[in-house]
Amino acid sequence: MAPHAAPEALNAPEEAFDKEALVQRNPHVDFPAVEAARPAYDHSLEWKVTKTPNPTWQPGDGASSREWEAHKRLAIDPHAPDRTMNQNYKLIISSVVPRPIALVSTMSATGIGNVAPFSYFQPVSTDPPLYSVSFVGQDANDSLTNVLETREMCISIISDWFLEAANFTSVNTPPHVEEWALAGLHPVPSTKIRPPYAAESAFSIECKVHSTTPIYSAADPTVRTATVVLVEAVMFHVREDVVNEARETVDIRKLRPVWRGGGITYGACFDGWETPRPPAFRELKKTARVRDILGLNE
Repeated sequence: MAPHAAPEALNAPEEAFDKEALVQRNPHVDFPAVEAARPAYDHSLEWKVTKTPNPTWQPGDGASSREWEAHKRLAIDPHAPDRTMNQNYKLIISSVVPRPIALVSTMSATGIGNVAPFSYFQPVSTDPPLYSVSFVGQDANDSLTNVLETREMCISIISDWFLEAANFTSVNTPPHVEEWALAGLHPVPSTKIRPPYAAESAFSIECKVHSTTPIYSAADPTVRTATVVLVEAVMFHVREDVVNEARETVDIRKLRPVWRGGGITYGACFDGWETPRPPAFRELKKTARVRDILGLNE
């Protein structure tokens, strides 16, 4: 039992709803055997900057490869009678990649802590500094229940040095059992809200709820299928060696962020390039190439 477990925990369910059994993300019958045949993770990998995929690209050039012309497109109706929502889920998470992962820590009104990873997560605004986290499911999980009760959460960015621990917090523990110790992660007290953040994370955000939006099923508008929560950052916590002197840019080489793909696929960010935005249109209009594309040379 967790240190903060309430007396009613004695009569609590043994575990929460087993969503994994329903979704079946793992495509392997024997994953340990599959993983044993793969090469070890290379901890020596570091961020490498290359040229852009096509440094000689010019206005009007379009894609750098013509392979897209060789394949036909399949039209998939998400609302087709024979298509399940689980199929849509798997298609969505395997196509919108890579996705950042928020390790969301919350606390119940009675002081029970909860921590879990969510990849339906994005920054959405700078003024105010807002992030979105979507909690999918008809019934509110512990994280959403706590957020709706207390209007607070912490978001910690996941790096490769604690991916396994962060992933383990997704275990379907009952509400009275905290995941921190089970995962071997260390909560750090926040400064402006009650939920702690993960000591292992190089970048964490204390947040207060800005707004919540329930999402209802297209097939049955009376059934809530998700809740989108916008939260406002009220305090950032960043490791001193990860941020620049102006405290405005995080070094991706040291952050070593992990991303989520489809199924049980994850990845790390070790390759990238810099691509400047186009010059002002008033300057582009002076070039012969752009003038020709726009028909201004006729």
